[in-house]
Amino acid sequence: MTELNNYLAEHYLNEAQLSAATGVDMDELDALIGDRLLPAPSYVVTDAGKLCSFVFGEMAAPGATAGRYFHPSQLAWLARAREAVALHGAQGAEAYLQKRFAGDFAAALATLNLTTWRLRDCFDDAGTPIAEGLRARIDSAWTHLLNGTFSLCVANPISEAHIAHKEVLQEKLTRLSENGGRTAFPPQQLPAMRELIDAYAAASMPFSPVEYPVSSRKRLVEDLRAKLHATDD
Repeated sequence: MTELNNYLAEHYLNEAQLSAATGVDMDELDALIGDRLLPAPSYVVTDAGKLCSFVFGEMAAPGATAGRYFHPSQLAWLARAREAVALHGAQGAEAYLQKRFAGDFAAALATLNLTTWRLRDCFDDAGTPIAEGLRARIDSAWTHLLNGTFSLCVANPISEAHIAHKEVLQEKLTRLSENGGRTAFPPQQLPAMRELIDAYAAASMPFSPVEYPVSSRKRLVEDLRAKLHATDD
């Protein structure tokens, strides 16, 4: 097996595995994805040896096994989607799911604004929501959820809280490190930066060997840790 096949086998379910785990056939799964009620696959490997994702587009992956690959968190989102259809029908399910996601994601951001990183576009200094900024973040997150982005880059994208946690950690780390480009840090800042890098590393996926060289994880974990080590020296 190739390194990519090993990565996909370790972290994702192929179509047959997802169907077996859920008892739902792929026709129903495809219908839910097509109706924007369920996240798209994280990866598609083509017969021509291309790895395709919403985040990275097409990348050469010779020897990889063709198929569609889904994060195990798809089971939780599938249960939610099927419940929505049962309660509200095919026509009302999307609005219900989007409203539920919006409420839960906003609540997660409110907590993170107080505990992790000030989200000045979403909350004022008193913690009151800023409707326009909050809506922009929620709409973007909903789109990325359905496009399969979070199931590619979030370690455990099983809930809005898990997704928001990783996204805010990345935002904080990106800002403080100047997107990984900063080369010097005051000694008193190093412990907090190391702790932040570790938290972000735990919240994000390791990425496949095909994508890793151009991933945010390499830039904000491996490369940034090396710069902090150089600062020590």
